[in-house]
Amino acid sequence: MKINIAPATKNQMPVIQNMARFYAYDLSKSCGFYQLYDWSFPENGLYEGLDVSKYWQPNYYPFLIRVDDELAGFALINKIGSDPDIDWNMGEFYIVGKFQGKGVGKQVAIDLFNLFPGKWEIAQMPPNIPAINFWKKVVEEYSNSHFTETKKIFQNPKSNERIVLQFNNENKS
Repeated sequence: MKINIAPATKNQMPVIQNMARFYAYDLSKSCGFYQLYDWSFPENGLYEGLDVSKYWQPNYYPFLIRVDDELAGFALINKIGSDPDIDWNMGEFYIVGKFQGKGVGKQVAIDLFNLFPGKWEIAQMPPNIPAINFWKKVVEEYSNSHFTETKKIFQNPKSNERIVLQFNNENKS
């Protein structure tokens, strides 16, 4: 499999917005009863997904992921962490179901970490056990177990607890 990660252009925003519907659907499997968002299945049958438009502003970095030239997901990185010393935050990360469990997500995460040296933060909702397991395994391996794992209260969109992983890859060779 040939994995390609490319910055998403403003013209590609609708593509990521459309994929965000599937991202929301996948999240509803584990987080559907977590009261952070309204996970009700819409009467029109289409999840709206998150609004990705802010990712084309300064300090936001949207990426499209392809496997063998096929659309395979997105990564939305920003510089807004829970601590002021955070350099990079994995805002949203989605790999299409077809490519999940095949090493694509891990390789994309590593490539993105290497692209952006500094202090990283990745936060997950507590009921999202698949994401918690995925990120802990990837970060533990990538950082040689030099990371912190804490629980923090976030205030946006409303007060909620998150599992937060932080590590620094500034000196990684």
